[in-house]
Amino acid sequence: MVARLLFAGVFALICLPLFLLPADPATRQGLALGRPGTGALQQAFPDGPPASLEIRPGTGATPFGPDHRDALLRLSPTGALEVLADGHLRLVARPGGDPVQLEIQVDRAGRELTLIGADGEAVSRARIGSRSALLAPLLAILLAFLTRNTLLSLGLGILLGGFLLVPAGAPFTEAFRILFDDILWQKVIQDSFKAYILGFVFLLSATVAVITRMGGIDGMVQALVRFARTSRGAQAVAYFLGIGIFFDDYANTIVVGNSAGPLFDRMKVSRAKLSYIVDSTAAPVAGVAVLSTWVAYQISTYAPQLPAIGMSPEQGYALFLETIPFRFYCLFALLMVGLTIFLKREIGPMAKAEAAARAGHSDALEAKAGSWSRVERAPWTLSRWENGVLPLLFLLGVTAWRLYSLGAAAVDPAEAAAIRAEGAGAWIRTVLSETDSSRAIFDGSAAALLVAVLLALGRRQLGPAEVARTTAKGLGALLKDAILVLVMAWSIGEICTRLDTAGYLVAVFSNMLDPAWLPLILFVAACFVAFATGSSWTTMAILQPNVVLLADRLGEGSALGSHGLLVLSIGAVLEGAIFGDHCSPISDTTILSSAASRVRHIDHVRTQAPYALICAGVALLVGYAPVSFLGLSPWLALAAGLATMVALLLWLGKDPDKLAAPEAAP
Repeated sequence: MVARLLFAGVFALICLPLFLLPADPATRQGLALGRPGTGALQQAFPDGPPASLEIRPGTGATPFGPDHRDALLRLSPTGALEVLADGHLRLVARPGGDPVQLEIQVDRAGRELTLIGADGEAVSRARIGSRSALLAPLLAILLAFLTRNTLLSLGLGILLGGFLLVPAGAPFTEAFRILFDDILWQKVIQDSFKAYILGFVFLLSATVAVITRMGGIDGMVQALVRFARTSRGAQAVAYFLGIGIFFDDYANTIVVGNSAGPLFDRMKVSRAKLSYIVDSTAAPVAGVAVLSTWVAYQISTYAPQLPAIGMSPEQGYALFLETIPFRFYCLFALLMVGLTIFLKREIGPMAKAEAAARAGHSDALEAKAGSWSRVERAPWTLSRWENGVLPLLFLLGVTAWRLYSLGAAAVDPAEAAAIRAEGAGAWIRTVLSETDSSRAIFDGSAAALLVAVLLALGRRQLGPAEVARTTAKGLGALLKDAILVLVMAWSIGEICTRLDTAGYLVAVFSNMLDPAWLPLILFVAACFVAFATGSSWTTMAILQPNVVLLADRLGEGSALGSHGLLVLSIGAVLEGAIFGDHCSPISDTTILSSAASRVRHIDHVRTQAPYALICAGVALLVGYAPVSFLGLSPWLALAAGLATMVALLLWLGKDPDKLAAPEAAP
């Protein structure tokens, strides 16, 4: 408990400047005016702008600045904007019609902006971002530090946000209507994008359960095991198997840990090394895989905020693909595992554990059957690799086809020929930017489940009743682990949007923060939060909704530009969250990795930590810093990072086969 209080105290000190620093009022008002969905202009003209619109500052309003102009242009991107002599703004969306005149008024507290029509009546109201907008997400973080309970922390943060959203003079019970009707029902359950994401997670989980139950995963493992003849070969099998099971980190951990354990014992490789391989090819590979449960979740944490910068949520997948070259920690973590195997170099406690294993001192714990497996192979089935490979091939193939077909259908036919003439690369980029990624991965996962069920029934591996039970078990295991976290993450993101948390942060940092520092600060902040909470998903849910607008606005003055800083910043949050989760002793994947590998949890934590810290340090100093400050190509940064890790392993690492094994025994 002392450690938790220490983390909470340090985090509170880090956040204290956010409450003390001044926020530019013009920026706050301009963002409240043009915020998508809940902004004053969007509420006043939900069906589109009038032919001509003129606004002027009134009581409490600041002189108009760039954010006010951006708000009008967001209402009509193709309209003509004029700055009149008296400081008023006029937007001409199309010729004809008398201009609609509106006045901006702001209350004394500076927390609500009202648009007043020519008749003196209020047309719309919007909340202005204030210090109170920080309370809901910060409470969720602090409670996560103290309780280590993700659902409780997010739930109380959401509840506080609901009370903050209650209009002045309304009863406090209005908070529950806002939370359950406005947010949960209308913005989460009825949102097609979120519904497809939930469906994808459910269907993919059911698919993994069915192919595991009918021996498909075991068959894939056995097909690879025959390539292991030495200690290095055993590690390589686990490594490539971990990369191959890219679609889910839990499935990766359980399958590789349980399947490769006996092989490691036979080849005298430590279970500590197995747990390191398992942990470092679980979240890192699922985080950057083109299709996985992690990809769906990661996209969902920032895609709902994309309309704030003129992008649609459906462009989230294309944006995710752009972040992959900047996912330095995940890529370096995957490379580091391969380097330790092929260079035969180990660092610190891992070198001693490996040397002891070579001398015959096993660190494997006694197995406890079923203690960590959610679904196991049915004893009457045969282990067939094709039962696992075919559904996964359909998952990839159908998803890729649907990504292309949906995107191609969405491209304006009048523009398609010109885009094709620019080359295949331009066409594919356009298709991916226009496609409905959530629908595509939903269709792919549905096809994978259908193929898995047909294989199970057609080859008589499982009966109809067993297929139904297995599917239900796979779905039930996700209810708390993913579905509730997803729903609550979307809810707190919607609350932050309504409170204009991002707008307030933009107003605080826009005039004082060098944009080049933003990715580094986000990476470190995400590391700290994820390590202390043990949850990368919680970290993404809390930090990511406020990154989109912040990075876009700060990027206007950076060498990377708004879009470049946005891509780099999104990647930095995702990577910092995964690193913190990777190192945290209270992380579910860290605990599951040691359990599935049958090694003492503390041994796994201390033997893995040096490698994770090296990868994080290289990601920060060789990756994010030169890319952000110098504009270095991410590919050059990856090459430099690889060279740095090779040099560090050759300098600090030792060959366990050459160590004095008896002295290294624990």
